[in-house]
Order: sequence, then C-alpha cells, then structure tokens
Amino acid sequence: MTPSPQSLIATNLRDLRTRRGMSVVTLAARSGVSRAALTKLEAGQGNPTIDTLYALANALDAALGDLIGAPAADVPVVEVVRAGEGARVEGAVAARLLDRVYGHRLAEIYDATFSTRTRHADPHPAGVVESILVTAGRLRTGPAAAPVDLGAGDFVRFAGDVPHVYRALGGRAQGVIVMSHP
Repeated sequence: MTPSPQSLIATNLRDLRTRRGMSVVTLAARSGVSRAALTKLEAGQGNPTIDTLYALANALDAALGDLIGAPAADVPVVEVVRAGEGARVEGAVAARLLDRVYGHRLAEIYDATFSTRTRHADPHPAGVVESILVTAGRLRTGPAAAPVDLGAGDFVRFAGDVPHVYRALGGRAQGVIVMSHP
C-alpha cells in the first residue's frame, strides 16, 4: 500500500532533521515554520503549503522531493505514474513530483510528438534512463518486451539501455522526454 502524502512528509521530515542533527526548535528558527506546525507535520497531521515545504527544504539544505517523495530505489525495468498519482503539493504553484534523477551528469529534455507508426529504438549506452510524461493523446512505450499504454498525465520511467518502442494510439500523442545519461 502506498503511504499517504502526510505520512511520507512526516517520515522524510523527521529523518532529514535527525540526520542533520537539528532539533525541532532549531529547524523552526531556520525555516520560519512554527514549532507547533513542525510537531504536527512530523506526526503526519496537517496539510502544508508548497511555501511551507520549500521553507523546510531550504532550512534542511534539501530538495523539495526529499520531503514529499518516496525514498530512492534502483531503477525498475518499468515504473509508471498514472495521471493523478504521485506526491502533489498545492499553493500559488501546484506541482506533482514525477521522478527524481540521481547520479546523472547529463539530462536532456525533449518536447516530443509521437506518430501512430511504431518506432523501434535501439538500446542507448549502458545506464541511460528514459522518463516520459504524456501531455496529450495516448502512447504505447517502454521496453520492447513489455511496453505500457499511457494516457495524458501518465508518466513512465524505464531503462533506455534495452530495445524500446514508441507508438501513438488512435492519433498523434504529445509528451516530454527526459534522457538521463550516467
């Protein structure tokens, strides 16, 4: 079962604060977030705004994703984030965390249009990871041996160092591709 956003924030906040040797009082002073609010957040209560989360992340010298995301894991063969899934924060800006790129020197970002003609892609060099967010239409993509079907708002991440495919379903599809190179 996927932990709730409040539970993830609570666990991540407590772990980051503890690893940095900070007390709740120190973190409150550095972030401008009240001690009472911090105590509630670490207990899995409350609904922090994006501004509050950024203030905490900055005070902890951490990325926003360190607070709202699941712990890093090895890249699976395929990882899909469906529309509406993923850690989400609201405020003046609303954002949905789709993926975090670790240990890569180069990340290329492409605005892509996919046709209904299947493109069979050769493997990229070892360690390349592809991440795709479908912004319009429907797309079949992923490792050639096990592609997945995605709709607008769906996200997939897969190892790009295996043969893989792209094909729009029912008309053109649009998306954003991030190619992460080791």
